[in-house]
Amino acid sequence: MSGPIGLVTGSKPFAGLPTNPAEIVLPFIDGMVVDGITIVAKATPVSRNGLPSHLPALVEQYRPAFVLALGLALGAPTVRAETIAVNACHFAVPDNEGVRPLGGEPIHADGPAARIATWDAEAIVEAILAEDIPAKTSFHAGTHLCNLTLYTYLGALDAIGLKGPCGFLHLPYLPEQVVWMMRHRGKEPGSAHSGTLELPSMGLETQIRAVKATLHALTRQAHAAGTANPSPPLKTEEALP
Repeated sequence: MSGPIGLVTGSKPFAGLPTNPAEIVLPFIDGMVVDGITIVAKATPVSRNGLPSHLPALVEQYRPAFVLALGLALGAPTVRAETIAVNACHFAVPDNEGVRPLGGEPIHADGPAARIATWDAEAIVEAILAEDIPAKTSFHAGTHLCNLTLYTYLGALDAIGLKGPCGFLHLPYLPEQVVWMMRHRGKEPGSAHSGTLELPSMGLETQIRAVKATLHALTRQAHAAGTANPSPPLKTEEALP
């Protein structure tokens, strides 16, 4: 693939749910070309142990002009543009391998206490609001894998000298997810549907529009930062499967 790339990743389903909007939106944006930047969209595993190596490998392969990570915020009423990732893991819900770190276990033992997202989150929110979609900035990405993803991406980009904007967008439940939980109400600890089910949600079409608005804003930021120039891709035999 030639030309600058915008890397977008979304988490696979977790917490006992059969779907995740962060993954569902990916086919709707994969291959888009936004102001000269081609979008590459990839689903990522829900793995405490796997993500710290998987995400830097994606950054090394694509050398992106920008990075956008997507995840589901359980019970969030709006789209949230995250600004800070902390070097801590405390999982209320286990990952898909049953791993559940507690007590603020460090993501990277030698890493900084926090990393600041390099996108202009306020501009992202304004772009989403312009589509008449509720959105807000957030100063705490949690202590689950969404936070770990942002922290890891920021470190990976810095490690190889890439200066493109990078941020994390939290998405609400889809209405059909809430319906599914109502029909499969359970009391199992660690499942999303073990608590109250009077939950806010946002339709898929609206979430796709929010993500596309984010991509247009990120593309403008990448051009302003001078990172929207082609970077040499890895040789074929070095690329990820």
